[in-house]
Amino acid sequence: MTARSFPTPWIVNETTGAFRVEDSAGDPIAWTYFADDPEGFAGPAAMTRDEAHRIAKAIAMIPEMRTIIRTLQEGLTETEGEAET
Repeated sequence: MTARSFPTPWIVNETTGAFRVEDSAGDPIAWTYFADDPEGFAGPAAMTRDEAHRIAKAIAMIPEMRTIIRTLQEGLTETEGEAET
């Protein structure tokens, strides 16, 4: 199976009852659904709009966080290499 690529940046767009996380090509990556009245929602426990938005924003930050972590790891590796010499 070939790995798919999701070009950055990822953005969050609000639709009716959901937030859609999209890559820079506009392809959907994730949806977070909410109910305006979660207590009156007939299905399983629904998220509030704020909860769904917060989660969608966290998903959209994944590529940036991976870059930051990779940079930190490379810095630690370089520091360890200098300490050994």
